[in-house]
Amino acid sequence: MALLIGTPLPLSAVAQTRPSTSANAAPRHLDPRASLAVLVAINVQMALTQSLFAEMGVLALTVVVMAYCRRFFAIVRWLAFYVLFAVTAQLFVASGNTLLSPFAASLLMYRHVLPAFMFAFNMIATTRLGELASALQAMHVPVNVSVAVCVAFRFLPTMGREFCAVADAMKTRGIALTPKSVVRHPARTAEHFLVPVIARLGQIADELGNAVVVRGVGASTHRTSYYHLRLRAIDVACLIAAMVLLALSVCFRAGVL
Repeated sequence: MALLIGTPLPLSAVAQTRPSTSANAAPRHLDPRASLAVLVAINVQMALTQSLFAEMGVLALTVVVMAYCRRFFAIVRWLAFYVLFAVTAQLFVASGNTLLSPFAASLLMYRHVLPAFMFAFNMIATTRLGELASALQAMHVPVNVSVAVCVAFRFLPTMGREFCAVADAMKTRGIALTPKSVVRHPARTAEHFLVPVIARLGQIADELGNAVVVRGVGASTHRTSYYHLRLRAIDVACLIAAMVLLALSVCFRAGVL
């Protein structure tokens, strides 16, 4: 039966014909300028003090940012690593075995810098490359530096996908990449895994170089951007929190607190 003109459609039909905005919506993330400033402040703070209080502050800030970005599974995974490092290091220290002291010190160092890695990987996972390039240009960063940062920013996720692709190809050939296979056949594992990965490195470098040239990075004119950057309340709050934590770290370093 044909629908008459002016007859209202049922709600189910309207819901089906309406374009979905959630699928195309941009993921929630901080402004790239705020993320870079917070990341620099976190790294400076980690280098200044070994205080557990400051470390907990950075961890709490990072968890809040990741929760704002709706990366809850990543929060659980990173916190599991943090607890694993902390508990294992304390067990090594409590054992009193001097042979385990270097391992305990290494685990404590990894635990100390893990919040900074959490924030950096969350920034990589949620920030678009075009937004980062626009932010660096707005901050008047030299072109050579901005290109290097963008290439490094894009290189890590690309290599992660390449590792997964090579591992899947090994599985289809009946060569599973497991700790047992690495111990029993290290040479064969290196041949079937490292050689393809190294070969892909050159191809990826060429592709990234061509992408940089196509985007007109070497042009002398001012480049426009599709993205409009704007600091929001969450960006300002994270910047204030990072500066407060950095000030506390300076006070701990100077012996004031």
